[in-house]
Amino acid sequence: MNRVLFFVSTINRKKQLWIIAIAGLYLLTKIIRGDGFSPAELGLITLCFFCELMDSSLGMGYGTTLTPVLLAFGFQPLELVPTILLSEFLSGFASSYFHHESGNVDFSRRSRDSRIALLLALGSVVGVSVGVSIAVEIPAHVLKLFIGIIITSAGISIWILQNHVLAYRTWKMFALATVASFNKALSGGGYGPLMTSGQILSGIKGKSSVGITSFAEGFTCLVGVILFLGKGHGFTLDLLIPVITGALLSVPFSTEFVKHINESTLKKTIAVLTVIMGLFTIIKVLI
Repeated sequence: MNRVLFFVSTINRKKQLWIIAIAGLYLLTKIIRGDGFSPAELGLITLCFFCELMDSSLGMGYGTTLTPVLLAFGFQPLELVPTILLSEFLSGFASSYFHHESGNVDFSRRSRDSRIALLLALGSVVGVSVGVSIAVEIPAHVLKLFIGIIITSAGISIWILQNHVLAYRTWKMFALATVASFNKALSGGGYGPLMTSGQILSGIKGKSSVGITSFAEGFTCLVGVILFLGKGHGFTLDLLIPVITGALLSVPFSTEFVKHINESTLKKTIAVLTVIMGLFTIIKVLI
């Protein structure tokens, strides 16, 4: 309990104001729409809160976890995926900002982290734009199985090579972002495990990789939202409002978690979670 109180007490004024603002906007939408508070909606907010808490803390898990859960509850893909992309677009940029504020990543002008983030964002935009048309030519189950194997291998590699520093290569980062965003466009998830693990394997620190992934994923999701809107697929407010509320409320807590966790522990946690995500992807294809 004392550790929890200490953790909460470290949240600065900006983050406190952010939490109050998001909660206030949610209450305002309830007043304007004349809605009540249903257990199902509060449960959805809680679910999105913890999924985004994991994603913004470890660079993965939001879309990969949330999409199959909400599909199981009866939501349709064409109303669900655009909503998740929009919430990740907003939470991604918010998370990258607060990661910078907390010192987890350096997005100052001309910093190495900024250059990497912009490179990955560019690769992500290319991947999500071009990848959609290419993906239709490849059997989805084959591609998902291949990606699951890559993600699992990346997690194992992080664990084995956690004390080694590998050479950074610009072309590797661009290719990584393109493949990860290609996966995102196809399945709605799997972006974070590839991006975060790939950066760590290229010698980027765990904390920086989490912040950089949030920034790049924001661009990727923005392009995805635009593409969906261009094809005539919009949003359902009953789903959009609680999803965005839960995701945005979690951002200040996740950045504080990354700030206080040991770098070695973070790498090990990312390695284990990456393997789990990879195996989950493989199992979904084989079952």
